[in-house]
Amino acid sequence: MTEIERIKNNNNGELPEESYRYIIVENIDNPEEALTIFKKSMLAILENKHIAWDSPKWEKLFPKEVVSFTNQLEDDDYKDELLSHISHFVDDILDVRNWQWYSSQLYDDGFEVVILGRDIGGIALRLLHHQGIPHSSLASGDEKTKYNVIRSGLDVLTYKTWNPQTLELK
Repeated sequence: MTEIERIKNNNNGELPEESYRYIIVENIDNPEEALTIFKKSMLAILENKHIAWDSPKWEKLFPKEVVSFTNQLEDDDYKDELLSHISHFVDDILDVRNWQWYSSQLYDDGFEVVILGRDIGGIALRLLHHQGIPHSSLASGDEKTKYNVIRSGLDVLTYKTWNPQTLELK
C-alpha cells in the first residue's frame, strides 16, 4: 500500500511491523476537521510532486485554512519556530523528511498519526501549527515516551487568535 493509500484508508491507528513513531495532537476543538485538513495538506504535496516547490500553484492546492493562516502572518510572527512558508513545507516534505504516514486515529479531543521511520522532525508539526493548533497541543512519541513540543521561540497563538470559521488570524 502506498503512503497516499494509507493516508486515505488507514484510519484506525493501524500499527506497522517495523519501527514507528507518533504525531500527537490533543486538547483541541473539532479534531476531525483538524485531521482532515492535515491529510489534505499531505495529499496535496504527495499528489503534486511534479510541481516545483516554489510555484505559486501550491496556494491553490493547499487547504484554504493553511493558506489563510500563513498569508496573515507578519514578519515578527516568524519568531515562532514552527512557522514557515508554504514553499518550505513542500520542499521539506518532498526532499528532507525521513518518515512516512502509516495510519491515523481520531479521539474526542485530538488525534494521533502513526509514522514509519525514526524521526518526524518539525515538518509535520509545522503543518499542524499552520492550521491554528498551538504548540501546547502538539507532541510526538514512540511506543514508550511522549515528547511535548518545546521551542525556545514564541508561539504566535499566545498573542494572536485563529478563528477557523472566519479564517482570521488577529
